[in-house]
Amino acid sequence: MIQHSFLLFALILSVPLSAAPSREAFALEERAVSGIPIEAFEFGDQNLKIELWARSPMIFSPVAMDFDAKGRLWTTEGIDYQRGMRIKEGRSIIVLQDKDWDGQADSSHVFVTEKEIRHAALGIAVFDNRIVLSSTPSIIVYTDVNRNAIFDEGVDKREVFLTGFRDASHDHTLHAVVGAPSGQWHFSYGNRGADIKTKDGRHHISGCYYGYSDGIGKESSDGEVYVGGMTMRVNPDGTGLTPTGENMRNTHDMFVSSFGDIYQSDNDDPAHARISWVMEHANMGYADLTDGSRSWEEVAKSWEEPVGWSKGLRFSRSHWRENYPGAFPPGTIYGAGSPTGNVLIEDDTLGLAGTYLVACMVRKEVMAVTPKWKDAQIEIGDHRPFIRLKRDRKGEFFLPTDLALAPDGSLFLSDFYNDTSRGTNQVSGSIYRITRKDQKPLVLPQVNFSNTSELVQAMKNPAVNIRTHAAHLLTKKGKEVFEPVDEFLKEVAGDTVLQSRALWVLGQIGKKGKQQVAKYLEDTKNEKLQVVAYRALRHADPMGTLARAKDYADSKNLFLRREIALSLRGVAFEDCRSILESLIDGYDGINRFYLEALGVAFHGKEERVYDEIVAKHFPKPSSWAWKAKNLAWRLHTPEAILDLDLCIRAQKPPVDEFRLLAMAFASFRSDEERKDRVDRLKAIAQLSEFSAEYYQVTIEEIVEKDLNDLKGELMETSYLIPEQLSQLTKVSKPNEIAQLKGDAIRGKAVAAKCYLCHKMEGIGVGFGPNLTHWGKERTVEEIVREIVYPDEKLAHGYDKPVRLVSRKTGETAEGLLSNYSWHAGSLKLKVLGGQTRKILFRRAGAKIEYLKESWMPSASEMGMSDQDLADLAVYMQSTGSGDKDSTSADSGEPVPPTGNEPGWKVVTGDDFVNVNCFPDTWHWEGGHAYCTGKPTGVIRYRKPLENFELMLEWMHKKNAGNSGVFIWATPQSISKLAAGHGRLPHGIEVQVLDLGYAEQYTKRHKKPADWFTSHGDVFPVGPVKMSPFPPVAPNGKRSFPSKETTKGIHQWNHYYVRAVDGEVRLWVNGEEVSGGDGIEPASGYLCLESEGAPVEFRNIRLRPLSTFEDASEIPAFVPPTPVKLNGHPALGVWKYLNGYTREVGEDGLVTLRLGKELIWKRRCISKSENEFVLDGNLVHKLIGDTLDIEGKYQAVRE
Repeated sequence: MIQHSFLLFALILSVPLSAAPSREAFALEERAVSGIPIEAFEFGDQNLKIELWARSPMIFSPVAMDFDAKGRLWTTEGIDYQRGMRIKEGRSIIVLQDKDWDGQADSSHVFVTEKEIRHAALGIAVFDNRIVLSSTPSIIVYTDVNRNAIFDEGVDKREVFLTGFRDASHDHTLHAVVGAPSGQWHFSYGNRGADIKTKDGRHHISGCYYGYSDGIGKESSDGEVYVGGMTMRVNPDGTGLTPTGENMRNTHDMFVSSFGDIYQSDNDDPAHARISWVMEHANMGYADLTDGSRSWEEVAKSWEEPVGWSKGLRFSRSHWRENYPGAFPPGTIYGAGSPTGNVLIEDDTLGLAGTYLVACMVRKEVMAVTPKWKDAQIEIGDHRPFIRLKRDRKGEFFLPTDLALAPDGSLFLSDFYNDTSRGTNQVSGSIYRITRKDQKPLVLPQVNFSNTSELVQAMKNPAVNIRTHAAHLLTKKGKEVFEPVDEFLKEVAGDTVLQSRALWVLGQIGKKGKQQVAKYLEDTKNEKLQVVAYRALRHADPMGTLARAKDYADSKNLFLRREIALSLRGVAFEDCRSILESLIDGYDGINRFYLEALGVAFHGKEERVYDEIVAKHFPKPSSWAWKAKNLAWRLHTPEAILDLDLCIRAQKPPVDEFRLLAMAFASFRSDEERKDRVDRLKAIAQLSEFSAEYYQVTIEEIVEKDLNDLKGELMETSYLIPEQLSQLTKVSKPNEIAQLKGDAIRGKAVAAKCYLCHKMEGIGVGFGPNLTHWGKERTVEEIVREIVYPDEKLAHGYDKPVRLVSRKTGETAEGLLSNYSWHAGSLKLKVLGGQTRKILFRRAGAKIEYLKESWMPSASEMGMSDQDLADLAVYMQSTGSGDKDSTSADSGEPVPPTGNEPGWKVVTGDDFVNVNCFPDTWHWEGGHAYCTGKPTGVIRYRKPLENFELMLEWMHKKNAGNSGVFIWATPQSISKLAAGHGRLPHGIEVQVLDLGYAEQYTKRHKKPADWFTSHGDVFPVGPVKMSPFPPVAPNGKRSFPSKETTKGIHQWNHYYVRAVDGEVRLWVNGEEVSGGDGIEPASGYLCLESEGAPVEFRNIRLRPLSTFEDASEIPAFVPPTPVKLNGHPALGVWKYLNGYTREVGEDGLVTLRLGKELIWKRRCISKSENEFVLDGNLVHKLIGDTLDIEGKYQAVRE
């Protein structure tokens, strides 16, 4: 729900003007009862059906719900949500029951009514006879001692379990408690903050600019500073309160899987609602990462916004601070939304095992995702509608608020039924039950919490809090229940979900239980159970965690290594150094999730980790690959920043990489560090290699937005911009002024008036746009027009002139608006003089006036004459003329590009997968590839591509060398190569041929070399279609180059390839020479070719221009184990054709030569009595005295 107050007067008239005395009396009042008819819904899964289970007056405006073991549904209501008290006694917990379990509720009654319960209690959980209510400021536990589902004062118990959650009137606060397989309780609260003290002496504080600013920067009792909202866990007795994740906006509900994974759905702001996996200790990135003091709007960069920005539908990487070291990736972002209840379905009663469901009131639907374990993370995946209104019923007042699984596995959905999520107008509501169409009536299982065997079987219960309570009771029984729990573990073998539940319990019931769990830690065949075993033992035996971490730190299980990293938070460096080294060794240099897990392990010991491990492992920043760069980026210690500075200066990365690395400079731990980072970035900005505007803007925005020390101002001072700078003059029309002869020398003197607000060639004030290059592409008339009529067109980035007037102080502030945050009540204002001020407009009581006119005075207001304008225009056409500018008029980029522009990525050996070469065929040093040329084969880019640009340099090391680059190599052909069939793929080959190849070809084959060139041929290989650009080869398939620009042996050649929409174009050494169109298929793999001779590639850069997903998995080539040929009858030298020989050696190597020239060497991969096969599936058969080669050639002994 979203916190706002709106008075919808006409609708409120339908509500009684006087409050009812009790909830029972309220239900008896006459009122219209409304709800969504069944036929208005549609399912994503057509095998499901929905039935009405309960409707008003049994329940009104249901908010949260949970089942007990008897099948009773406990709910909270929002009868007076944001509308004031409608029932004098207060708010109630309602219990509904379907006594005969026929699919419809037949009774409803009040459990308890209290005025202390907030206007829409956002969570309820039932653990046997303990009813846990989340009602800010407290978690309240009611114990129904006599088990009659009615709270009887004097008999039953009421306990304030935890308190200190801030702002009971707001919804960004306390949410439902949910059970976990360990038997513990988990809960979440939003970013209004908390200040909680527990019975075991813990003191938890979290602050955020959004709420509880007094908590910002304050340490909790564990010495940490936390940012709300948060996920937490606690023991059922109120001890052991522990944060598990922080810095969410409003994680309305959460769920814990049987493996121990946490899922949540976070509120939007305004169009960034997300469904996420919360890694333990993850900082989820909503507010400032260190203390929550700044909103994301304050630091949003222009280059983080997508093209086509709009407030209603957008995705900004600023929002969840994805570019900052320490921010956890956000998960699946689905746009505008107000997520409420959720449930993870783990049993298959409904055929939905593994489905995570999230109710969303803004979207008026329940969404589904299917989380998958992948590459050290849990990938949430794409969302899809689970249930929603049909297209012609979108106007219905459907507001889904919660989801719950009943003990029989059926799914329940509550509908608040209202026209808005901002206050209760229609006092009605419904609860629906979802089952399968083809299902027999489901049976309510019997659960007896006092019986051990039934407790064990209760671990199978679909309802999370029933099985959680069973697990808790089993762990309290201890080692006496080892046998039945162990038997249960054997009974459910093969079901990792149920096995996991058993492992969590076994770990807590004595030595034998821990030993049984430890066996699964050793089971390398089941990665999930290894992780669960580690987690369960860490929970049950924390003192043994470090020893286990040492034993498994080099595990091949990436998920297990992640968990080991997480368990090192708070461990002293000297106690875990060797473990950290192993974990760092296992980092691939790419995986962000694993890197963030390492960041958790590094926490509190960053400087020693960098100085004593990372810096020693990677001593040369100038040659750093991604692994070293990302580790330094994540640690961002002073020494790491120093080395990143050196790395950036040496490698001169493209701007996208530069922006990522520069964001390490945006993160600091002290004011001294902040000042140092400012100095370093400004020094980089002075280097010619980073003079391009995209580098300059990046640095300026990081310095201005992240590294400023702005303090919020309450408008106690005015910032005014003068309306005119001189006595008014009269000027002519721009076209008339353009006829005058201008003088650049005089114009430079006139430009002094511009320096008050603009910079030109390093002189002036940066209030308005930098004008150094602005005049170069404009005519005199265009320049004059913009000075005479400045309000006609406002420059991008300077198009938000505003005036603020404080009602409290009477002061006025004028300038250019940026980084407006409604929630923070702040904005940044660039004032005359170029300085930026942070204005706390809400606290200052300021009205913001958005102006349509530019702050720039007109030529007349600056006192300019016609001649002044003509002179100034000519001068402005000349500024910046000393800079290199080879950009094209239409794209704004050089052609070919430099490879530094937005979108370009540096490609290294880590990005390529071997298809069918030998392990030693390719050797990489950073981004420099050395290829032996033996055997013929390819390596491929790690994923398929559709539209893209490629830039690289190549150099042949041997006369007449041959190689190539494959564009859109087909997955089918790559698969065959990886399986050992063939040498080169099908696709479009861009030839990489030495100048000496034609001469050697003519000499060897006695034929003219007229069907190819060495200057950049482009042609299809295999059944691939292409229409070649002219000139065309004699065979009609190759595009010959229109220019001969290739350099010879030992010289570097530059290729720029543009592959877009079925068209490939090639530039060689800066000149476009060849290509083709009509290519089918126009997607596939980028490959580099090895073909007989040594060749080198370097400075490989790639710019994907479209997103392309291919679900097919292509295995990396694993060279077969060489087979020796000792004693084989085919040993010796065999000759065939005119001078070719094949020498068969006892070591299994076969050497092909033409005369004395070595062609290749290949390994034997299989043999029989009179036959052997070489890699590449080259079959050799001995038939009498003849060696049959590949079914093509007949060889005889030499």
